[in-house]
Amino acid sequence: MLNPTKTAEHILASLAEPVLVLDSGLRAVFANPAFYQTLQIGPEALVGKEVQELIVDERGPPQLKAVLSKVIEHGGDLEGAEILCTIPPHAETVLHINARRLRPAPDVPDWIVVECHDITDAAEVARKVGVLHEMLERHSADLEYMNQELDSFAHSVSHDLRTPLRFTNKVAHKLLEDHGAGLPAGAADLVKMIMANTDEMAKLIESLLAFSSANREPLRKKPIDMKRLVQEAVDDLRDEQQGRNLKIVVDELTPCEADRTLLKLAILNLLENALKFTRECEAAEIHFGCVQTADKTVYFVRDNGLGFDANQAESMFIVFQRLHRSHRIEGSGVGLALVRRIIERHGGRIWAEGEPQRGATFYFTLDVEYPPDERTTTIQ
Repeated sequence: MLNPTKTAEHILASLAEPVLVLDSGLRAVFANPAFYQTLQIGPEALVGKEVQELIVDERGPPQLKAVLSKVIEHGGDLEGAEILCTIPPHAETVLHINARRLRPAPDVPDWIVVECHDITDAAEVARKVGVLHEMLERHSADLEYMNQELDSFAHSVSHDLRTPLRFTNKVAHKLLEDHGAGLPAGAADLVKMIMANTDEMAKLIESLLAFSSANREPLRKKPIDMKRLVQEAVDDLRDEQQGRNLKIVVDELTPCEADRTLLKLAILNLLENALKFTRECEAAEIHFGCVQTADKTVYFVRDNGLGFDANQAESMFIVFQRLHRSHRIEGSGVGLALVRRIIERHGGRIWAEGEPQRGATFYFTLDVEYPPDERTTTIQ
């Protein structure tokens, strides 16, 4: 006749998972080969020993003995307990424990069958990930604080600069109006230079405030009719188009989802850029269009203006980096940096292609489409 206890042991021995059998006193009764292999101990270190002798808890909670005692006292199963312990003579180990109370035969005392997995490596990885996550959160919090401080500083400085700048401009105007006829030769020109430079400084301050605002304001995304938005921007720039031999073409454009205010600001800056660099063209052309590839929409603004050297393609998006230093080409050096910030806040990216005296094309997407080092081929 088959011995039920031996049959149960044979079944447990065949399992691939590490299994330890304890009696009601939490003394080791049996373990399968997978248990010995996982814990790297031999049978002689096991049989008859209390679990506390075999697996020494170094710091709780919960301690293995306390956890298993609950199974003995209350029955039921234990699922997913993690125990930090030392298995002599080995180092600290993290075990994932499942335990259940089992009676192998009617006349045999209950067993506590413990299934355990060594998850030390996984726990260490999780611990390191947790540490890195905490460091990243602290770094993000610090970065957010610094960004807020920089935004506040930029806003404060820009605001504080306005008063003396307006005063200087007002005095220059007053001087020219009241005493222009009596000023020495060349003095009126110097006053006009003061007025021109204060005006330029005022524009720079407004650009810095816009850049700060683009960083600080929350995105409010909604469906956008892109053709209508671009046409609005073109209409807003009518004054800059007067008296010019200029053709602006706006294609049918794929709708998108974006913050309307910020996206229009970006489009205005791109169009202003194109208008500025085609000013000396006999027949200026600006083309706003888009192409649909596989799973993305790429919008573009192309002009036939001054263009730029390919080496400038990245630096032009940095604050205060201007494409052309000529006094004939005005600008604050903030516009394209502002455009990039707005596009990146929408999860997209912007890049440019051009040649000197052969125009430029600015491309942008409004969602993450490419690896950082990938470049799209020229759109014809």
